[in-house]
Amino acid sequence: MTLKALVKRVLKGDKSAASAENSVEQPAAFYDDAYANVDEYKLDYPDSRYYFVWTVIVDRVRRLGAKRVLEIGCGPGQLARFLMDQGVESYVGLDFSATALDLARQNAPGATFVLDDARTSDVYRKQSYDLLICTEVLEHIQADLEVLSNFPRGVPCICSVPSFPYRSHVRHFRNCAEVASRYQPLLDKFTVYALSMPVNPENHYFLFDGIRNERQSNG
Repeated sequence: MTLKALVKRVLKGDKSAASAENSVEQPAAFYDDAYANVDEYKLDYPDSRYYFVWTVIVDRVRRLGAKRVLEIGCGPGQLARFLMDQGVESYVGLDFSATALDLARQNAPGATFVLDDARTSDVYRKQSYDLLICTEVLEHIQADLEVLSNFPRGVPCICSVPSFPYRSHVRHFRNCAEVASRYQPLLDKFTVYALSMPVNPENHYFLFDGIRNERQSNG
């Protein structure tokens, strides 16, 4: 089965397709292939399957009055374009897929994009930010708590993780309590909500936010 066909089956809610292969952390080449060959990543942001999540994020960005945003795992820049259209003045996106960033630079001219590893990058400290965003990234990384521990202390963040398996997911979550158990220790003022996927309401994205505290990750 091709990657493109597998993605389409997952979007339709085919869990057997999602777990057809062992789920392991994938290298940058895996994502380069996806961004090059899956039409989903070339859509305008209102047509993306993530749009229903992004509208919630954008609403929170506007309520916070955040003008300087860092997005970890920015992918092809669809959310970057959405944020800039809604008034974000300074946007920095980080990803380790060069193909994703080629698309991102086309989608969001005027934004800054950095090719680097979220676990080791110094992008967190190069400038100050009002908000960090990290959607559908942490489930792909064994060292997810290491990534979260890199977030600047005292800065709000908005993140999301899924309820369903996929070949590149090293973990997924059954409910909000599991999300809180893993991530709340590193975040003050923590909240988490389950958002049902319009194409398959049995699957959810768990959207959580908080402010990075002073505690260190044990992961």
